[in-house]
Order: sequence, then C-alpha cells, then structure tokens
Amino acid sequence: MSTKKGDLNLLMPGADGWEIWTGTELEGFRLHSSTETLLALNVSGYPAGQVNMALPVRQISALPFKAQTTDLSLLSDLASMHLEQSGARPALDGGQLTDHFVFGTTEEESLLTAIVLNPLKEGHLPTCSPAAFDLSARCLPLPNGDIAVWRELGRWVFGIGRPGQALYFQCLSGERLDDRAGNEVRLALTQLQIQGLLEEFPQRAVIWTHGSATDARPEEIESFTRGIGIQVSEQQKPVPKWPSPPSKLLPADVRAERLAQKNKRNRNIGIAAGVALYLGIVGYFAFNLRQVQNEATLAQQNLASLGSDAQQLLLHEEKWDELRPVVEDDYYPLEMFLRTYRALPNTKDERFIRIKSASFINQFKEVDQSLVVERKIIIDGTAEDNTNIPKFSGNLKSQDDLSEFVWNTPPEVRDKKSGLWNFRYEGDATR
Repeated sequence: MSTKKGDLNLLMPGADGWEIWTGTELEGFRLHSSTETLLALNVSGYPAGQVNMALPVRQISALPFKAQTTDLSLLSDLASMHLEQSGARPALDGGQLTDHFVFGTTEEESLLTAIVLNPLKEGHLPTCSPAAFDLSARCLPLPNGDIAVWRELGRWVFGIGRPGQALYFQCLSGERLDDRAGNEVRLALTQLQIQGLLEEFPQRAVIWTHGSATDARPEEIESFTRGIGIQVSEQQKPVPKWPSPPSKLLPADVRAERLAQKNKRNRNIGIAAGVALYLGIVGYFAFNLRQVQNEATLAQQNLASLGSDAQQLLLHEEKWDELRPVVEDDYYPLEMFLRTYRALPNTKDERFIRIKSASFINQFKEVDQSLVVERKIIIDGTAEDNTNIPKFSGNLKSQDDLSEFVWNTPPEVRDKKSGLWNFRYEGDATR
C-alpha cells in the first residue's frame, strides 16, 4: 500500500501480532500491514514518516479515582499521591512512566484515571524510535458506557469509557474467553461501582472481531455471557485513531536515547561555535597560514587526546547529579518532618495543632526534556480553634532550616460536621 506525504504511521497491537496503520487524523487511518510477531522489536517494513506507538493494555495499569477538586493545576499532584498510596508509583529513574486523564467533572469533583507504564522488557520497543506513545485503549473508540472486549497480542482485554476516553481497562488473566473471564470483568466493574466511579453497572458488552481464526467462537461467547450476566454481541473492531493530545508516557530507553542525542547536539553546537570563533580571530589578525595550520593540527591532537577524558568527566558529573536526591541528607523525609514539627506552636502541655498527614517529595522531574529536582512538603493539619494556625504558618516561613521552601498557606476551613478547623500547607523548593 502506498503512503502519502504527511502520513502518520501508527504501530498498534493487533489480535495476534503487531499492526502498522498509516494515515492522518483528518482522513483516517488504513491498515498498511499486519504481523504475527508478539515483539515490537521484530516488526519491520515501516513506511516513510513519523511512527507513533500504541502501548498494549497488558503493559499499562489503570487506577481511576475521584478528586475532591476541579482545579486542573492540582490534579497532577493528586494523581501522583494516589499512585503512591496504591503502591503503584514506579521508580524515579525509569523515564516518564505515569500520566493521568480527566474522565469527567462535577461542580466539586473530578473523575481521573491515573496510569502506570510497567517496566518494558527486552524486545517490547521497536527498532525505530517512536515520536510519541499512548494507550491502545485510548486509540480505539470505546462504546459509550458499554464494555468493549477484544483480543490483543494473543490475550483478551476489556475496556469501558466513551469514544476518545478510557475510564478503565484491564488484561484478563486467562487466555480463553469463557465464564471465568466474564466473572473477572464483572468483578472489576463491580468494584468500580462500589467506589462510586460507575453510576450504574453496564447493561451491554460488545466483542470486537478481527476477521481471523482467533475470533471468539459461538460457544465461547455463550460461556462469557453466562459469566458476565449481561447482553453480549459481536461487532467489527473499529479503525484506530491517534488521541489528541497524546499521553506524556516515555519509556526509560527512549528517554535515555533522546537525552543522549540532545547532549550530543549541544556538544556539536559548542564545537562549531568554537571553531567559528577561532577562524574569525585568525582572519582578523591575518596570521601566517603555516602557523595557523600548525596550531590547528596541535589543537586537533589535543582534542583527540582529551576527548575520552572529557567524556568520562561529563558522565561522572551526570551520575553524581542523578544521585542528588539520595545523597543530600538535608532533604530526607525524616529530616523534613523534624523541621516542620519544630515549627508547631504546641507546648509541652498542650497540643493546639495536630498533623493528620505529611508528604515529602524529593525526586527528579522532567521539564522540557531536562531533569530538575522536585522538592515539596505537603502538610494536612487540624485544630479545635483557628487561633494558633496562623502561628504555624508564620513559623514555617521564618524557620531558617526551611528557608529554601516557598510556602503556600491558604486560609484554614472549618468542617461543618465536626467543627474542627482543617488546613493544607505546601512548600516548594524545586530547582
């Protein structure tokens, strides 16, 4: 199949192997080729143009939750806290492995789906470097409010949401579509309903067919229907699309490759600028040509002899810089808690303020493909009256060993039921 200039190539997990789709958002996508390989590394024959990759459901964990705010600026931190509380937060040095998507909002709440990219094993990335990554469940137009079930890289998966948005998705534990698979889907969605994330249990499920021998047989559909207990039908799997905007996911290997290319490009620019400056000075002072040639030769020899040492020095500095959150013990969580505890206006005999929870963030964060150290303190507290709460705010801002933090201390809010005064203070020393 021929491609047109400006086409986007989409690497998509198919029923029993990877597929390459090509096209545009305006004109839609068309299937270019399909394979039976389960490893993206073995896919070849990409058309000319940019390649984007849809990550399989089995490599993503979805954790939907409700946030008691509609302030979009807070949702990223709340999603990170939700992942940490769920024990699903990945290692800090693994690239951009988390993201979140807003599924719905009310006057006081936001419904979010936080996602985590599981560590990719060898062979799970293609030989080409994809320009962007997203989820296969977001690349497929899910039926509005109904359950979609489809086969992906030899395993059955399901998702629920609406076109362009996925509330929840999961890879089924078994390899067959039977009554146990139906029970597994029903149990997962019942838990979402108990948590208030689904207003009512879906009444229909659709099984997407692929036109291959691995499509669900009638007896499998009948067994799955008994397990899930709702109406089940079949439908041709829809054509994928590329979400806009795409996710922020970036596997560790791809992130490392991009940073290496950026550093190499910056070094080349620096070398080119140095050469241009050198030649300009030579021309301005009209040096003797032979002297210039001798000096250039000597400079090249020196550069060649120092190249490996300089590279090792840069690598050494980068490694030490990556260890900053670990080796700088002034920012250990216990040390930060001790400093904030000293700022409390409590006395030996009376506890005016109680700290309900304290979170301390000391990790790397990627901003515009550059790493910065994100340092934050988040304190949730309560008091029977609000007399001493401003004193705590003032102590935090005047504490010498917390001087690097910029504090946001909004007014305390009184709980109508308990009568207690609640507050949240946040300190930021990101740099």
